[in-house]
Amino acid sequence: MSEDGRGIEVRWGDGHRSVYPFLYLRGYCPCASCQGHGGGPRKWTDPEDVDLKGVRLVGNYGINPAWSDGHDSGIFADRYMRSICPCPTCLDITEYGPPLKPLVGLEQSSD
Repeated sequence: MSEDGRGIEVRWGDGHRSVYPFLYLRGYCPCASCQGHGGGPRKWTDPEDVDLKGVRLVGNYGINPAWSDGHDSGIFADRYMRSICPCPTCLDITEYGPPLKPLVGLEQSSD
């Protein structure tokens, strides 16, 4: 959990720190319902204000959050999570390019 209680914090093996606000994660949910069944650019799904109700580990590679809006089918693999890191440094270098939704109003941090 992030310091403000409104996001998930990840400390990566290389020392990098990522903070993902709940709305950001819900908006970039990787499930087929949110992203579609084909490849292509990542889509932003504009979520209502959501809270995290729970999260479970999926194997050794990801997490599956359950949201207050009832959505719980997204599996966030570690590689995907790193690719959507919202810090200014990562936004410039992700293999998928910058997010399609501006990060205005979301707290960002860079380590």
